[in-house]
Amino acid sequence: MLRKLRITFSAAVLLLALYSITTGNVDITPFTSLGLALLLLVMGFEERQKKKKWISYLCFFVFAVNLYVSVQSFLI
Repeated sequence: MLRKLRITFSAAVLLLALYSITTGNVDITPFTSLGLALLLLVMGFEERQKKKKWISYLCFFVFAVNLYVSVQSFLI
């Protein structure tokens, strides 16, 4: 289940980033950042299941920072 979510979020982030780069549209950046935050959350849970606590804590920390930045960019 987590693997399918990771692949889905990865594809969504990749497509959003490619669209933003090719069109020059920077208004889509908060959505890309939010997708990346969700991808990091899923990766953190996957690493936690593999008993790799250090990497999972790092993923959760980067998720929190990225989520904060994403929310701030939505509000501005």
